[in-house]
Amino acid sequence: MAAQGLSALPYIYRRAIRDGADDQLYNEVERAVWQELSRDVGVIVRAFGMPLGDAHEVAGAFAAATKVLFGPEWRYEIRNSAPDEADLMVQRCALADRARGMGEDPLAACNVCHAFANAAISDLNPDYAPEYRSGICAGDSTCSIIIKPVGRR
Repeated sequence: MAAQGLSALPYIYRRAIRDGADDQLYNEVERAVWQELSRDVGVIVRAFGMPLGDAHEVAGAFAAATKVLFGPEWRYEIRNSAPDEADLMVQRCALADRARGMGEDPLAACNVCHAFANAAISDLNPDYAPEYRSGICAGDSTCSIIIKPVGRR
């Protein structure tokens, strides 16, 4: 139930305040909230002593901790994509599922997801950053998030 509540949170506060807020201000506030929530990823990862030395370890730790927070709806697979890069393939997204279930546009999950993932991955290992190649919220069948060294684009 907690995971369902967390994944519904963006749409609950969107309904409560979105109409009265300027879009740019709302998006900035939403990103700040999810960047702060992303700190829980680091708490979980460090509590279990998960390794964070390379892209595959960062992707695995991020994915496992995110599954703890968002529950069994969040399904993923990790593939090696290039030397010191990992492709986190999200096969089912709790945020997009919750948006659809609440009658919201799944694309609204994108702002939340990027703020959350960018901050969490940087916190886990500041030498790595995500690069987004596809997104369930944008209508793709999976999300492809490449975890790669900062500066390598």
